[in-house]
Amino acid sequence: MTMAMPLVMFLGVVVFLMVRSGELRAWQVVLVGLFGFYLAKTHMADPIVGAVAWLLTGLTHTY
Repeated sequence: MTMAMPLVMFLGVVVFLMVRSGELRAWQVVLVGLFGFYLAKTHMADPIVGAVAWLLTGLTHTY
């Protein structure tokens, strides 16, 4: 998936800015990150990756 790294980098910047603004606490970010790692090991990882790819393809499709 060619959109994976830019999407991860974008989400990382968003999370960093939200932590700096005080809207998110560091423990919340760690908890969500750990949840993501555990979710990636389950059978739900492939459908989630497929849904994100479908959504990004739909949003970036040009005629």
